[in-house]
Order: sequence, then structure tokens, then C-alpha cells
Amino acid sequence: MAEKLDRKQLKQPDEFQIFAGRAMQWVAENQGRVVAVIVALALITVGAWGFAAYRGSREEKAGAALSEALEVASQPLATEGTGAPVNTFLTKEDREKAVIAALQKVRAEFGGSRAAQTALAEVAFHEQTSGDNAAATKDLQDFLSSAGADHPLRFVAQESLGYALEAQGKIDEAKAAFDKLRDLGMPSQADFQGARLALVQGKPDAKAQLEKVAKDYPKEAELAREASERAELASLPPLSASPAAPAAPEQPAAPAAPVKKAAGPAPKKKK
Repeated sequence: MAEKLDRKQLKQPDEFQIFAGRAMQWVAENQGRVVAVIVALALITVGAWGFAAYRGSREEKAGAALSEALEVASQPLATEGTGAPVNTFLTKEDREKAVIAALQKVRAEFGGSRAAQTALAEVAFHEQTSGDNAAATKDLQDFLSSAGADHPLRFVAQESLGYALEAQGKIDEAKAAFDKLRDLGMPSQADFQGARLALVQGKPDAKAQLEKVAKDYPKEAELAREASERAELASLPPLSASPAAPAAPEQPAAPAAPVKKAAGPAPKKKK
């Protein structure tokens, strides 16, 4: 009985066959709709590939433009006597202006690209080098707010922002900027900058802060060394004004030379 039942079951279509049959029937009845869906999927696939190719090509062009802009900074000055008459600048100021202009062009032509973000950070660095810390502050803040957390210049930009604010006398804002280095995985640098600012402000615990930095981060040799050196400077007595040299004794004035009277006419002899 069981054998007959199994044979009967084998003769019946299984669930997959039933589903496949229904699917084929639906496709036959809705052939136009199926073709439209297939075409739409194909267009989406091709469009995605084309966008990726376009974006890759654009990023490649942007990277090349950024490289050319950065090369301007290495161009010689006319006074350096390199014998290269092309692409030379009379002064460093002229060269810095040319670098910034080239970087701004990258930003204008390739906005939204990673190279454009890097160009913004580089603009800020060159503005800072030129002494324009106010402009550097704005561009660094714009870069930090738009660049991704994985951008390789993010740490440098964050620390540069602290220095730019410090140069403007905004010590509290500078300390806040340096403190954000902790969020980037650099607590040692944040502690060092905080201790350094304490020394700049003349705080009494600056020496202790610097010594603690050197003690807490012995594996970071360069940072520990600089913290120790600054701690030694903090322990030195303040420089006092050197006493003025004693004035030389006044010499007596030389006696005035006697005034000679003009000789008058000789007296006449009496006859």
C-alpha cells in the first residue's frame, strides 16, 4: 500500500513545479510588463556603472589638478639662482599667492571631490604660513566640518586650527580645538598642547602638567622630550631686567681759553 502511495505521489507535480508553472504563466500573460522591468533594471545597472566610471574619472582628473597645484609651492624664486627662467617667482609672497590661487581653482572645478576637500585644507595651511590666521581658521573649520573622519589631513587640520586660534589670542578656543585631538585618537597630543598653553598663560601648574605628559607618554619619545624641555624652562626664574651700567663720572670742564684783546693802534711818541 505504501509503495503504491509513493508511486502516486511521484506522478503528482511537486511544489516547485507548481510554482514554476504559475510563474511562466504569469510571464506569458504579462510579457510587456516583464520586458519593461528587465529594461529598467538594465538601465539602472548601466547608469550606476556609468556614474561610477564618471566619478572615478573625475576624481582622477581632480587628483592630477591637485598635484599640479601643489607643485607650484616647489617652484624656485628668481633670487635663488637656479637658472630656470620659467615658472619662477620674485618673492615668497608671490609664490604663496600663486599656490592658493591654483588650489582654489581645483576647488572650483572639482567641487565635492576628495581632491577638492584636500585643496581646502592646503589653502588653509598656506594662509596660515602667510600669517593670515583669520582666513586659515575659517577654511580649517569648513574642512573639518565637511571632510570624512578617515581623511588623512584631519589630524593636521585640527591641530593647525588650534595654532591659528592661539595666534589670534583666542586661547580658550585654541584649547578647545586642541582637546578635540582626543576624538581623533591622539590624547597625548591633546594633553601636551593643553600643558603648553598653560605655560604660555603663565599658570603655576604648567610645570607639573608638562612633567605629567612626559611621564604618561614615555613611548612617544619626541613628545616626551619636548614636554621635559618645556618643563625645565618653566622651572627657571623669570628673566629680570639687567641693571643699567653706572654712569661715567663727569669730567671737569676744561677752563676756557683767555680771550685775547685785539691790539689797538700803537701810542704816538711825544716830540
